[in-house]
Amino acid sequence: MWTDTTRVQHARKEQCLPSDLTDGEWAVLEPFFPRPSHVGRPRKWPMRRIVEAMLYMLRGGLPWRMMPPGFPPATTVQHYFYAWRDDGTWARINHYLIQNARIAQGQ
Repeated sequence: MWTDTTRVQHARKEQCLPSDLTDGEWAVLEPFFPRPSHVGRPRKWPMRRIVEAMLYMLRGGLPWRMMPPGFPPATTVQHYFYAWRDDGTWARINHYLIQNARIAQGQ
């Protein structure tokens, strides 16, 4: 049930898009993603923006080729998405979030 408190708590006024992450949401997810390497070329796009692009595409059910301007290139986002699928990153995030939800419910 929505109350005045929960509406303020879950408001997304500061995000450009509804799929953008709040600072709190990013703080929970950030430890699951790889840190920048000390060798090689530095990243061109912040990891947060890559994850937000994935969330935008998945939420809208859009194909990769329809990535809107302002996001990283579709090939970059697609590369990370499939790499994290294959190495189990998404499964680890899902497991962690389910555990936290069960603990919050007292189970």
